Order: sequence, then C-alpha cells, then structure tokens
Amino acid sequence: MVNSTSSSSHQIQRVEINVDCGEAFGYWQCGPDEDLMPLIDAANIACGGHAGDPVTIRRTVALAKKHGIKVGAHPGFPDKVGFGRRVLAMTSEQAYSEMLYQVGALKVFLDEAGVPLNHIKPHGMWYIMMQNNEELNDAAMRAISHFKVPVYGMPNTLHESGAKKYGIPFIPEAFVDVNYNSEGVLLGVPGSRKMATEDIYQAALSLGKKGLVAAVDHSLVDVGVKGNPFTICLHSDLGTCRENVAAARKAVDEINKELYSSS
Repeated sequence: MVNSTSSSSHQIQRVEINVDCGEAFGYWQCGPDEDLMPLIDAANIACGGHAGDPVTIRRTVALAKKHGIKVGAHPGFPDKVGFGRRVLAMTSEQAYSEMLYQVGALKVFLDEAGVPLNHIKPHGMWYIMMQNNEELNDAAMRAISHFKVPVYGMPNTLHESGAKKYGIPFIPEAFVDVNYNSEGVLLGVPGSRKMATEDIYQAALSLGKKGLVAAVDHSLVDVGVKGNPFTICLHSDLGTCRENVAAARKAVDEINKELYSSS
C-alpha cells in the first residue's frame, strides 16, 4: 500500500484501489474498515452527509494513518436515511456550501492527526449527477478548488471538464463492483446487477489491460482509462466487500507488475 507522509503528488504512478470508509453513524455500523485498510491505497472517508459522525470520522482517520493509507474526503448528499443514493435537489449555493462544509469537517480531523488531505471524491447520487448536471457539477467543483487537491472522477464526463475549468488535478476513476450502462454512464449501486467475486477480478483485469468493462447488459464499454494509471473504486457497504476488495487487489497487483513495475 502507499504510505502518505506529504501532500498529494497530484498524479498516480500505477493502478490503485480506493474504498469508501467511515460510513458508520452513531450505533449503526457499516463496513469492515479495519479488514479493508491493508488491501487498499486510499480511503474515501464519509464527512457526515450521507454517513459518518465526528467520532467515526476521527477514528477512521486514525485507522488510515495506522495503515499508511492516503485519505480523501467523501462528501455526499445530506441524506443519511437514503445513504446519499437518492436524488436530492440543491441550489448552486447549497451545493457549494455543502461541499465546503463537509470537506472542511474532515480536514480539521486530518490536521489534528497530521495527515494530508489527498483528494476529494463525491459520494453516491451526488457523484452520479455530477456526470451530466452542469449546475451541480460547477458548484461542487468551485468548492473543491479551494482545497488544492485532486478530484477523483470519471473520464470524458463533466467530472473531468469541470475539474479542468477550475484548475483541479484530475485522477481518472473506474468501478468494478457496480455497473455502467451500455453508453458508459455509471449507474451506481441501486441500478447495478449483483457482481460475483470472479466478475470483479475480471472487470479489474480488463480495465487495467484494455480499458474496457462489462456493462449492466454485459456489453463491453470503454470508460476512458486505457493506457494510463487510474484508481478503482469499491464499496465497503456491500455484503461481499472483503472478497470484492481482495479480488480487485489480486487483479491490480497483476496489472501493476505487468505494466507499471518500473514506476
């Protein structure tokens, strides 16, 4: 795994794995973060919007520091009941302010722990809507630009063009435990078919070597990551997340050994 002791280099040198972490809230537990940390390169920590609370955030930051994992902010729609996976209408001012508020909350705990903010990666429906909703994307990217760190996002979408508009370093991201449609639009957890562990291994391998992944209808789609390092996202709230992340790790290690061993 990658030990982060300084500010982000604004690029990655090989294929990495990021996982959403810190998604518990109060007495409600979600995701085996302790088990997953040794298998990943970066943790996206929930910031209190779709999940997370002050104690959970602080504990998850400490856990990431213990394992030498890079930490990114994972802001989501302020909708804990829907886990940030429902459509939520926000004005530009609300979206801008919410992004500043949530990332700023995590940043305080990172500063306390002496851990740099590595990146920002919106969660769930906020991330999905930012693919093609110009107003929402613009408000979020304006806020993200203040933190001077990269954003994780989907190539060839408003994620990439919005980041460019505001001078935000962009790190391409792809998904293996949820699906895209046949046009390469990310569907997210609610719209995806169930992925077996072998499906996830093969998806990660195909993305790393060909830039292609099987869509929800099993057709192959190009998601814009061919030929360059990128980061693969997996979700810690799925029942098979341990097996999923282990399968992706196996594939990513094989890809990096074959294609990026000199990095």
